Amino acid sequence: MKLQTGTISHLDFILSQEARKEFSRFILSWSRDKHLQNLQDPDKHYLIIKTDLDVGIEAIAGYTILSGLQSPHRNIELTRIVIAEPGKGFGKTALKLIQKRVFEEYQAHRLWLDVFEDNQRARWVYESVGFKQEGLLREAVRREESYDSLVIMSILEQEYFSRLV
Repeated sequence: MKLQTGTISHLDFILSQEARKEFSRFILSWSRDKHLQNLQDPDKHYLIIKTDLDVGIEAIAGYTILSGLQSPHRNIELTRIVIAEPGKGFGKTALKLIQKRVFEEYQAHRLWLDVFEDNQRARWVYESVGFKQEGLLREAVRREESYDSLVIMSILEQEYFSRLV
């Protein structure tokens, strides 16, 4: 598995994943224009998650969006991660690659995210790669006729590097 910089050419894949009914409960989809704007923003980075299907053949397994690359506080947000085929271990592997990029290449101090409180599967995966729960944004997002809470999670650079030993 590897990460590749996302470009406008990947936008149809990104939009198709955000439009999937089974993901609608956990992903707040953006318009094409919002993605185009974000792709041009130097504070954001889109990464395409690729996996090997066979010798020399790669397939797109998902994508991620990182924000805060220009933060003077060295805090980067994992704004979004979407795995096209959940349950195959791609998410956990991708998160490890993302952490490696964020802490070793971007030299961040902290990688953080928010996740819907009822997304137990994602929360378990985040915890399995070292993220810790920091807090709860109570009823922070309105979806349909209800308000949902977001769990804030993060991993610090020293926690990441201690896991490598």
